[in-house]
Amino acid sequence: MKINLTQSLKEYLITALASLWYRLDRRHREITRRNLEFAYGPELSPEARERLAWGVFRHFVLFGWEVLEMLLAPLSRIRKKVIVLGEEHLAAALAQGRGAIVIAAHAGNWEYTVLGYSLQYQPAAVVGRELDQPWGRALARYLRQRGGNLMVDKQRGLKAILAQLKQNRAVGIVIDQNTTTEGGLLVDFFGKPARTTPVAALLARHRDIPVLPAFSRRLAGGRHLLAIFPPLPMKKTRDADADILKHLQLQSRALEAWVRACPEQWLWLHRRWKNQFPEIYE
Repeated sequence: MKINLTQSLKEYLITALASLWYRLDRRHREITRRNLEFAYGPELSPEARERLAWGVFRHFVLFGWEVLEMLLAPLSRIRKKVIVLGEEHLAAALAQGRGAIVIAAHAGNWEYTVLGYSLQYQPAAVVGRELDQPWGRALARYLRQRGGNLMVDKQRGLKAILAQLKQNRAVGIVIDQNTTTEGGLLVDFFGKPARTTPVAALLARHRDIPVLPAFSRRLAGGRHLLAIFPPLPMKKTRDADADILKHLQLQSRALEAWVRACPEQWLWLHRRWKNQFPEIYE
């Protein structure tokens, strides 16, 4: 009975906080609404889009709740709550001795699952931008390194990634955020061109590094899924640029399929198409 009451109180607080955030944060509410309308068009009714937008806010409130658990809970508890499927694909890729690129996304609780993976199998290197605030930067580093994972500063770029691959490590790179014109290539995402980082495709084409999609999802009962898929094929022709673009499109299709299966658990609060379609956020 006590467990049920505690769970009911938690659900009440999560729902209340999500509703309050959704009502007060006009900027991110509008970004989310416009992203959903742009991506889905007539596939979703206005009512369905509104329900989905609120669900996104609820997901990230729960995400914040889970961050506290990641910071304070025993590692043994976190380890038990992460289910990893497809680890054999990554193990086989690493057996080649060249390291592996794991393309990831801001889906589910990606921080929780990468921590759980390191506790169950082996540490990975995670590429990310350092936060501007000193306290936030220190907190993020502690969160990501608590289970043994390594942080690779995005600003250090390709050299730092290659150093980790040389040590035959799995290197995680998120591919679902908008990039600059100089830093990304255009591929289809929800039927619209989206600027996407080509780093993983470049390494697959020029260094024969295996690239595996690995995405996260929250499950019932407070558990989390990390699904690791087989390496995406890199078909080499005489046109290296075309090969890279085709591989990047495969990455985007894998990401879109995962988002469509559980859209409320993806980062619709980010202006994904601002490089090509800034007018939708005006």
